[in-house]
Amino acid sequence: MADQPLKRIAQTGSLLGAAGVAQAMAAEEALRHEGAAEDLVVAEVAEPSEIGFWKLAVIRFLHHRTATVSLGILLFIIVTAMILPTFQGDLFRLQDYTHPYGSPFEFHSRTVSLAGASFSIPWTDHLLGTDALGRDEMARLVRGARVSLTVGLLAMLGYIIIGGILGALAGYYGGWIDNALMRLTDVIIAMPFILVVVAVTAAFGGVSLTVLVLVIAGLGWFEIGRLMRAQFLVLRESEFVQAARALGASDARIIFRHIVPNSLAPIIVSATLGVSGIILLEAALGFLGYSVPPPEPSWGNLLSQYEEEIQLGKLWPLAFPAIALVTTALCINLIGDGIRDALDPRQR
Repeated sequence: MADQPLKRIAQTGSLLGAAGVAQAMAAEEALRHEGAAEDLVVAEVAEPSEIGFWKLAVIRFLHHRTATVSLGILLFIIVTAMILPTFQGDLFRLQDYTHPYGSPFEFHSRTVSLAGASFSIPWTDHLLGTDALGRDEMARLVRGARVSLTVGLLAMLGYIIIGGILGALAGYYGGWIDNALMRLTDVIIAMPFILVVVAVTAAFGGVSLTVLVLVIAGLGWFEIGRLMRAQFLVLRESEFVQAARALGASDARIIFRHIVPNSLAPIIVSATLGVSGIILLEAALGFLGYSVPPPEPSWGNLLSQYEEEIQLGKLWPLAFPAIALVTTALCINLIGDGIRDALDPRQR
């Protein structure tokens, strides 16, 4: 009988011990879940820096639906302008005086034989019609796209090279170099662009694609140059540049290794938006007769015969290059907006 209280006390102690062990295990499990949650938060916070700035910018851009759709449309226009003229050859200059102002989207039945069987399919010789001389409008439109896009891209490359170099020198060294380059910029801004193009045309005996690109690049780089100068003025006084200078880094290393990579974001945005401006400028020059000479088409000189075509009521030779011009410029501007939002998260 005396042993029963001792047994009960032992059983009670074992139950209490088991409960304590269970509580300890539950507390340990809770701490483990807490630690996992903290690790997840840390991983989410650390993820952007681990991805990297440019990769994160690409992800942001791909989530910008309008910019992504615009990029797809622009890539289709570029690929078409690169590939289709290769197969068409000189179709853009072939004249058919028997079919002037052929209407677009006129199909006729054509018999095709395949594997011994003959059947009829809808067919058209000129999908977008013909112009006053019977030239295929689609061939001229695609060929003009190649010219306009080439001028836009090459002139923008000239903007970046000339404006980037001069702006970097002015912003980094300052002093008389800055003053001289900025006064040169003021002179270029004050020059009447159309008159300069006319003067250069007279000097070279005519306008060619090379002359047009050089003139536009030589007179339009000041925006990129000013933007690059502003970036260098800010970044040259930053702490990491001062540290690199204190460690004995050369000017070339500081410029190309430290400042240029940190100043690319606004330059890329400005360059992207500037391409559409150059394409519209080339179209305006072609409209006035100062772009590439006929029979080489561009979107500008395709619009130059507007008066006769409007009087005759033949609007498709005007409509198709105008739609292509507006669509391309709009897509480039929307892509520029998407790049701006991707590179500057504060815009989101």
